Parts: sequence; structure tokens; C-alpha cells
Amino acid sequence: MASGFKVPKRFYFYVCKEILYVFLVSIFLLTFVLILGRIRKLTDLIINKGVEVQDILLVLLYTAPSSLMFTLPMAFILATIVVLGRQSAENELLTLKASGISLKCLFVPVFFYGIAIAILGLANTLVFIPKSGELLRETVVNIIKKGITVEDREGVFNDSIPGIVIYIDKVQMRDGYFSGILVSDEREKDVRQIVTAKKGIISFDPSSMNLTFVLKDGVLHRWEREKDIYRNLAFKDYNFTIDLNTILPKGRPLRKKPYEMDMGELKDRIKMEQNPSRKYELLLELYRKIFLPLSSLSFSLLAVPLGVRRRTEGKFAGVTYGLFLFVVYYLLIAFSDYAGKTLQIPAALAASLPNLCVGIIGLYLAFRLNHEEYVNFYHRMRFFSEKLHEKVRQVLNRDDDKSSPYM
Repeated sequence: MASGFKVPKRFYFYVCKEILYVFLVSIFLLTFVLILGRIRKLTDLIINKGVEVQDILLVLLYTAPSSLMFTLPMAFILATIVVLGRQSAENELLTLKASGISLKCLFVPVFFYGIAIAILGLANTLVFIPKSGELLRETVVNIIKKGITVEDREGVFNDSIPGIVIYIDKVQMRDGYFSGILVSDEREKDVRQIVTAKKGIISFDPSSMNLTFVLKDGVLHRWEREKDIYRNLAFKDYNFTIDLNTILPKGRPLRKKPYEMDMGELKDRIKMEQNPSRKYELLLELYRKIFLPLSSLSFSLLAVPLGVRRRTEGKFAGVTYGLFLFVVYYLLIAFSDYAGKTLQIPAALAASLPNLCVGIIGLYLAFRLNHEEYVNFYHRMRFFSEKLHEKVRQVLNRDDDKSSPYM
């Protein structure tokens, strides 16, 4: 049906407002679901490791951009299908169509959101994720520094330093000495060393990351596994310093992952990479930083037809549609990555293939948006599946009759 009337601007504002409400709720719920998997670990850091709540909140804040890379397009497709589905179920769209207005006018507010979310997604992948990754690493280092304090660990085996266990029996608050000190050092693979002392001082300098031991009246036990040599040394005074910069984790999360790099860092990494397979993965990550945020434009084409056609399937079926569509989309990403590596497809084409597939299907459905038979597409598929199931059951029953000994 051709549009015979001008669409009121009030209608566009109405649709935009409805989508915005559901979009914000979806962002919150999806982000909360992603955080649920980290709640147990974060709780352990607060209770057992003494990490401050402020540091935990900073960690959550700096990991949010990497989550938004997925939740932004997911919340957009959910919000669009849910809102249009509700309007279709309550006959609002039927009234619009009866007024001589084409349902294709719904693409105006939806594309507005699609473009806005694509711009926000590009800013997120190109700017916010690299910056938040740097801030996250700084926060993790600060948490490690705070967790290395020993002054308040009386009667507790402190293993917050990798490869080292410190035990202090009592803390003499008046003179600042510790009594009943035990230090187990297993940083070296083939060397085990235990130092015990009646008293001493243990100090930590956060600026230099040096942990200094000044021990008195103790014994040093050292075992070298390779030579199978055991040494026992009694001492009156024994001083040593551990540079914690050498044992801070240099893998995750302090080393940048490819998705945390900006475009310049990724290009430099690609130039230096000699392994063809690894180089192709970096190229995929480079192009995915662009095409993944642009998925909201492809979803705009598909969300409107899927939302409009849900007239009799319930108001909340859009959540199922949206989640299923997003699962299919990421299966397409996995398939395109595998096909690209196997068939040597250009990385740019492999990264854009999921968006192209969704966009082509969306265009086909968009052209048939005003066709009445499209509303019954779900029922036709259900009718076809029931007929197919009945045919298969008849064939199986016929085979059972032929195999019966009484035939």
C-alpha cells in the first residue's frame, strides 16, 4: 500500500521514546547478566584479599566498554523487536496501515537509532576500549600493591605475593618489630628456601615496589633440587630485599589483548607479525573493530519486519526473537572466521560477511513489509513442519507394517 498521508512527527517521537526506554532497560539487564559471572570472584577479592570496594567499582567501570561492544547491538535489536511487536499486538500498526500510511515509515526512527548506536559503537571500539584497557591495568597493579601489605596480617599465612608465603606470629606495636617470622620462597623452579627468625622488620615501599626484610636470630634453610643439596645456616642478622616488579604478572591482565589495542597499535603489530595465521587473526580483529559496531545498521533492516509480524505471538516473544537472532549473528561471525582462515578469504570480506548476510535478509523482508501474506509467514512455516512430521510418521509406520511377521 502506498503512503497517502504524511506521517506525523509526533508518531516518530513516540516510537523513538518507546525504543529508548526498552533500550536502556536492556542495556542494564544485559550488563548485569555479564557481571553476574564475576560476582563470586569479586566478592572473594573483597572478603579474603582485602580489596577495597572502590577498586572493585573501578574494575567494573573499566571493563564496561568491552561488554558494551556486544550489549549495544544486542540491546538495540531487543528494544526494536519488543516495541514494534507490542504495537503490532495492540493493533497500533494496523491502525497506522488503515490510515493509508506505509509501515516502511517505521524505518525512519529505527535507522535513526541504528546510526546513533553505530557511531557510539565505533567510538567505543576505537577510543574507549583502548583507553579503559590502560586504566584497568593501572588499577590491577594498584590492587596488587595494596594486597602486599603485611602489617595487619598477624597469625595469617600471607600468600598475596606469587611464589612467597609470609607468616607473622605477633606484631609488636610499640617498637614496630614482628616476632615469630617465617618466609617461604619458591620463586625459583629448582630452589626451595625457608627463613625463620625470632624477630625482625618487614617494610614495603609502594613507589619502588621493594619488600625489605631485616631479620634477627634466625635460620636459613635452602634446598637445591637439581644438585640435591640442602643447606642450613644460622644467623644473627640477615637483610634482603625482593623487587616485586620482577614478579608482577606480565600476562593477563597486564598485557594488552588485540581487542584492547587502538588502530595504530594493531597495524604496527600486524607489520611485525611473522606467523601468517596469527597475522590473519590480527587483521580480522582490525576489521571487526569497524564492522561489529556497524551491525546495528544491518539489524535495523531486519528488526522492523520481525517486530511488525508478531501480531499473535505475545508481547514478550520479541526477547526470544532478539536473543535468537543475536546467537545466529555470532555463529555467523564464528563461521566467517573459520571460512576466512580455511579458504583464505580476504580479512575485510570475512569480517563484513555476517553484516552482509543479515542485511540481505533484512532487505528482502523490508520489501515485503506491507504484504499481507508476510504476516502469516510463521503460520506457514508451522504448517509446513507439521505436514513434514506427519509424512515422516506415515513412512515410519509403513515400514513397521512391512517388517511385521504377521504381514
